[in-house]
Amino acid sequence: MSMLNEARRGSITDDRDRSFLGRVKEIVPWKGDSIKELIRKAVFIGAVCVLAYSAYDAYIYNFGSKTMIEDQSHLSDLYNGGTSSDSTVPVGNEQPNQNATDNPQPDNTVTPNGDVTPDVNQPASKYPAGMSGNFEQLYDINPDIVGWVKVDGIYLDDTDSLAINYPVVYGIDNDHYLHYDFFGNEADYGTLFTDYRAQVSGEDRSSNVTIYGHNMKTEYYFHHLRDYNRTSPGFVSEHRLVEFDTLYSQDQYLIFGCFLVSTREKDDNQPIFRYHNCVEFNSDADFDYWYKNVMYRNYYRTDIECTINDEYLTLSTCAYDISESRFVIVARKLREGEDPAAYTYLSNPNRHMPAKWYKAYGYAVPEDDGPDYEFYVPE
Repeated sequence: MSMLNEARRGSITDDRDRSFLGRVKEIVPWKGDSIKELIRKAVFIGAVCVLAYSAYDAYIYNFGSKTMIEDQSHLSDLYNGGTSSDSTVPVGNEQPNQNATDNPQPDNTVTPNGDVTPDVNQPASKYPAGMSGNFEQLYDINPDIVGWVKVDGIYLDDTDSLAINYPVVYGIDNDHYLHYDFFGNEADYGTLFTDYRAQVSGEDRSSNVTIYGHNMKTEYYFHHLRDYNRTSPGFVSEHRLVEFDTLYSQDQYLIFGCFLVSTREKDDNQPIFRYHNCVEFNSDADFDYWYKNVMYRNYYRTDIECTINDEYLTLSTCAYDISESRFVIVARKLREGEDPAAYTYLSNPNRHMPAKWYKAYGYAVPEDDGPDYEFYVPE
């Protein structure tokens, strides 16, 4: 039998052309190919193209592009420059003011009591009334801008550039700016944006404004929020402030909570905390639901007081501890005259993590009464 098998194997011949051209002909449609062979090659080439595009798409999503990095640096320069776009014209190349030469406007009228009566013929400003000059050039590029978020003291690796230092926009929904950059170009890395249901500033400012941003593996956008994902409170203690400048005010927020949450009911033994829906605290019940859920999951314990009358800022990004999860930071607006260094942070060993997290890391899923428990603060 073995001799018969050897004979059979010996009778098999390989007539394929092993040359480079022969290899190419096996992949690329060639003259003389049968219909079946042409279809096979077309399917193969299509699959390769889809795979290549998917790989490129995944790379751009995770690592961004040179253009993205240059754009962010440019936007930072514009914001920190804080002057109108007209001032960017080099000295000696100023453009003539058409209104001044062709249609001169009379000066404002000064009344006997010293009041200035604005000339009604003066053209209205293209910027919202009261807007900070720092935003003028950014507003020229994208009038959806609503602010600038920054965290001091956290830098991109091996640089002196702040890791979180970006413009923030407002969209018609919570999807558009996931896929479009600040300049309106389609881009998988998107840009930072606020929840579309939130009023960012003014007398009607929402109780809680959430800013969303991608977790880029190149450290950009909200990647460094993950630095707060630590059992030791040392990092949050040293980097406890978030600056969020709106078009009309410059505000600081004191971080009091950091937590991991799943987005799928099946991944936890407790109801999903839909923190992103907590925009307005119209009642004590609204506030208690939000606050108790934050503290239930909080990585830290702290003596920072929070009430329904305070204003809050939430920063949200994707997490990779488990699939379909988010890492979230919550902060309270610093009160007038308040010393942010006066508070203490301690580790919270009893914080609630999604059940899937416990299973993924080999821990037993703890049983508890949920976020209605009596959380405690340092004495």
